[in-house]
Amino acid sequence: MLTQLDTLTERVGGGNELVDSWLRARRQLLVTYYELIGMKPNKEALTALDEQALDAFCHNLVDYLSTGHFSVYERIISEMEGDSPLIAAAQIYPSLESNTDRIMQLYDSHLQQAINDENCVDFQQALSEVGEALESRFTLEDKLIQLAWDNKLARPPVANDSAIARPA
Repeated sequence: MLTQLDTLTERVGGGNELVDSWLRARRQLLVTYYELIGMKPNKEALTALDEQALDAFCHNLVDYLSTGHFSVYERIISEMEGDSPLIAAAQIYPSLESNTDRIMQLYDSHLQQAINDENCVDFQQALSEVGEALESRFTLEDKLIQLAWDNKLARPPVANDSAIARPA
């Protein structure tokens, strides 16, 4: 997911401060997720839960989800030109809402609860499902960014606009 984020950031980075900020927040969320799940070579299968990593991830997760829904999506959509992007964005937004609901359901039922021997396997499964939901979410958000880019989301003036690399 970080590789995809790096590719997207290379393509649209510096084009809009809101999008740049959003992508930085996504990077921070991913870093805390990877720290929590312990993506390190030669990590033992059974290691103690890093409670600070869990707290950092949960904090970043809730911040990221709420910022998207209560700020970023609306602002990006309002900055696009024309009616067509609004119609397309209206098709993406319900999927983002559904994704948020699923992640928050997992958060409330598993990530926010005390972890013990009895629910450890459920916690690990929920954490995996959150990772899959985040991957789906980022795909949807990337579509929204692409849509915004294609529909002249406010960008700084450039002498030769054709030199700007469009996102894939």
